[in-house]
Amino acid sequence: MDIFEVLAFVGIAGYLAYSYLRRKAQGEKAEAMFRSMFPDLQPHFHPAKLLDYVRARQAREPTPGFPWQDPPGFAGAKASFEKIDGRERVTLLDAAGTLLGQFFFEDHPEGGVLRVGQGKFTVNTTVQPRVRYWHPDREFKWSPRKGWTFQTRVAESSIDSSDRGTSWSSSSDSSASRAASVAPFAGAGGAFDGGGASQAWDGAERGGAGSSEGASSSAPAY
Repeated sequence: MDIFEVLAFVGIAGYLAYSYLRRKAQGEKAEAMFRSMFPDLQPHFHPAKLLDYVRARQAREPTPGFPWQDPPGFAGAKASFEKIDGRERVTLLDAAGTLLGQFFFEDHPEGGVLRVGQGKFTVNTTVQPRVRYWHPDREFKWSPRKGWTFQTRVAESSIDSSDRGTSWSSSSDSSASRAASVAPFAGAGGAFDGGGASQAWDGAERGGAGSSEGASSSAPAY
């Protein structure tokens, strides 16, 4: 191995290490933002946990009166099931019987829908798994591969995070679409992929996001 090969090897190794550390830092920043922007979902309703739960729930048909011990996504909890007006209500309890959270679950051809309080999770378990959360005041999208995108209706400026740093932009067009009235933040991988099967999910979300009330969560914040 000559000096040029050594330099090339060191350069490639250094770049890979830098890229890994950068992605890790972006991921940690996005996780911190999730905890701060969505305290009512902590600590049990992380999208990665819900993805595990819905995958397991698709393979299992629960029976009212027969709890599910340690369901995937809710380790250490006991999930009990009951039908409320034809919908499946799931109650999570710890070993001492303390309420951890409660939600309504609905089947979906590509995964499942969980309603927690005023919020709605749409969980897609297909080839490109992803989770979308809708709330009257804020939203997020998450996928294992692309990370986070946050939106809030409070801010009027757009926060775009990329390898080049953070930039701000704003729009004064009063006739802009709904997308222009929210402020997105992309973390740990950039914008969420809206192509393919996700188009049908987005349509269902817009049509029924606030059509029914979900169960409430009493989970403590971090």
